[in-house]
Order: sequence, then structure tokens, then C-alpha cells
Amino acid sequence: HPQWGRFTFNGYAWVGTVPAPGFDAFVFENGYGPPTPPTGNYELMFSAEDGSDVPSAAAVAVAAAVLTHHEELASRVTAALWDDFNGRGPDSGMWWHDALDEVSEGIEPAPQGPDDLLGRMRLRRIVLWKNTYRYEKPIAVLNFSAEFEGEHGVGMLTDGQTILGAGYSADVSPYH
Repeated sequence: HPQWGRFTFNGYAWVGTVPAPGFDAFVFENGYGPPTPPTGNYELMFSAEDGSDVPSAAAVAVAAAVLTHHEELASRVTAALWDDFNGRGPDSGMWWHDALDEVSEGIEPAPQGPDDLLGRMRLRRIVLWKNTYRYEKPIAVLNFSAEFEGEHGVGMLTDGQTILGAGYSADVSPYH
């Protein structure tokens, strides 16, 4: 790609590394290995059926929107989750909806606001799907490891500007 460099096909996606330093605000360390500071670079993946299935112009446009708005998306992610934890805004359908006390179990100190989630999450990759349930156009999934969801991680759906859904990393759907 002229701006983002080389992508390689790994059997199910086109994968490259792109700069998005706004996501460095997420600094959670999962305790596996020595702490490493965020580098400002993240894996960007475009889902594909095979090596001849190149990303569509619409998928590239969504990726470009994510990369253009990475700084704003960091605060939109935490605001959307905080609202979900407190039963406000759209319902993700997840166990954490309106369950701040459950989310906070075992987290010291307990989060008191959206900014407190920055230290409880870490972006691992950005994945572009061709579509998903109830959303028939390309969409990005921001895949996070998270202290409050260590088993499945957290996925946030976005068009690059708006948070459209929250759920487990591999199984996230648009808001209900």
C-alpha cells in the first residue's frame, strides 16, 4: 500500500503494520512476560478468503478512517464501554452491560471513570471485516486484551469514527 507499506497474506487475512500512536493510551500489561511500552505501531488485518481476495476500496476507506481518527477513537472506546458498564447508551448484550460492580471485581483500584479503562486495556490489532451480522458493509474491529475480560478479550466495532458495537474480540456484534 502506498501509505501503509507491505501486506502479506497469512492464509485468512492480509496483514501489515501501521502507525496509530493514539492507541498507545491503552497500556494494560497482561502479566505474561516483561512489561513492554506500546510502540505506536499496530497490526492491521483485512479478512480475505484467499490470496486473490484483495481488500475492497470500501474496506481500505474504513481502515483509513480508523487510522485518521485513532486519537479520538481511544476516548470513544473508553466512553462507550463506560456507558455500557453503567447501563447507559446502546446495549452491547454482554455480561458487562449495567454491571460495573462485576467489571470492577478484582481490579485495584476499581475504575472510577472512562479514563481509568486506559490502564485496563491494550490494543492488539485492527481487523477489517467485509461485513458482520446486521451490518452489510466493511467494518473495523479493534481487538483489545483487557483486565476485566482476560479470557476472550474485547472487540469494539467502528466505522473509523463511531463505536458501533462491543463484545468479545472474535465475536462482536453491532449494538442491539
